[in-house]
Amino acid sequence: MFSVYGPGSDVLQQTGTGAAALFLIAIGAAAIWAMVYAELGSAYPYAGGDYVGVGSILGPAAGFASLALWALVILPINAFLAKLVSIYLAEVMPIPTVAVTYAALLLGAGAALLAVRASAILTGVFLAISLLAVAALAVAGLWHPAGNFIAVLTHPRIPNAHGQWIPVATSAMALGAVNAAFATAGGNQAIAFGEELIDPHRNMGRVILIACLTGAVAIALPVITVAWSASGHPGIFHGAAPLSAFVTSLAGSAAGKALSAVVALAVFNAMIAQLLFASRLLFSFARDGVFPSSINAALSRVDPDSGTPRVATVVVAAGSALCCMITAHVLLVFMSGLIVYALALVSIAVLVGRLRGLTGGPGFWRSPFYPLMPLLGIALSLAFAAADWKDPDAGRPSLILLGALLLASLGWYQLVLKRRPGGWAPRLERDTHDP
Repeated sequence: MFSVYGPGSDVLQQTGTGAAALFLIAIGAAAIWAMVYAELGSAYPYAGGDYVGVGSILGPAAGFASLALWALVILPINAFLAKLVSIYLAEVMPIPTVAVTYAALLLGAGAALLAVRASAILTGVFLAISLLAVAALAVAGLWHPAGNFIAVLTHPRIPNAHGQWIPVATSAMALGAVNAAFATAGGNQAIAFGEELIDPHRNMGRVILIACLTGAVAIALPVITVAWSASGHPGIFHGAAPLSAFVTSLAGSAAGKALSAVVALAVFNAMIAQLLFASRLLFSFARDGVFPSSINAALSRVDPDSGTPRVATVVVAAGSALCCMITAHVLLVFMSGLIVYALALVSIAVLVGRLRGLTGGPGFWRSPFYPLMPLLGIALSLAFAAADWKDPDAGRPSLILLGALLLASLGWYQLVLKRRPGGWAPRLERDTHDP
């Protein structure tokens, strides 16, 4: 439940009570995200995730661009999560944050190296604890509502430096909408485990939908209820950790520290899941021949006992550790534009894939009301891009950086990969048209 306490807290700080409306809208955006990813993942349930489906439908150049996009952000995301673990643990006890950052990353890598079933059990236990904490936070918000809920949704306010309530700026609401959508979007990582799923073509769409929609509601509900309840306590919105401050205001400092400890556990759990996803993505890169042959052979090796790509996992952990030397703000710049480009590529792939009979076929999951969902996905990505462009600190640099990377990856494909004997294309381990 990292998204509740990371992006969720940021939206509360920047938009005040407006966070309630933004996260309510974000559930709808998450549903669109889930449906286009479910259709693509059902047709192409392979370890490479997005880029296998995008490349198979839109061509190898688009697939390599999608691959490059994820390659840039997977290591900074792991580092950002490790830093968050140390920040929340520091609220519980006086500990050196740098040491905790690397210790968390080391323990997370150890969990990711376990057998697939053991890793799933461990992350499931941590997730259950995190969901209980999120549920308690939502109940606390509902238990102490302040004011009329409709008024909170229609007239967003934020306290100024003097504690006086003022309307939230339109630009702040626009940027908050992007962050809320980023917080609630998810479930697509399940595609990376499709080769370990029984009958993936039939089941992957449902898995992604359940994961995304459950996560979106679980993330949005506590932020919505806290924004409603905290509308009577302006000081909460100015705190470094508004959700912890909210709990402290209701139940005292001990409860606030307990919540911070659970937050650290939730973020650690998210980091394990992200390491698992990243290692399988790197494995897929190697299997598709992106690197020199000797490196490909090592990274694509799967341990026969655990079923995990251990070399790829170790390399991901080491690269993430190097990224921990970068400040959290710079890491955020790498991450924030991901939703714009990823959603656009996948939505276009689903739009074209259905027309060409490559997605939504018999036995595959189909997004409803075609072509509505992929068109809405494209519209959302354009709206998010416009909002990001108004943010000179993180949003605009992220769009420029990731956009430049996509152009460079297209150039690399044309000049290098395309000229290889036989060219380059995402590798499919099974026939995607045989459910």
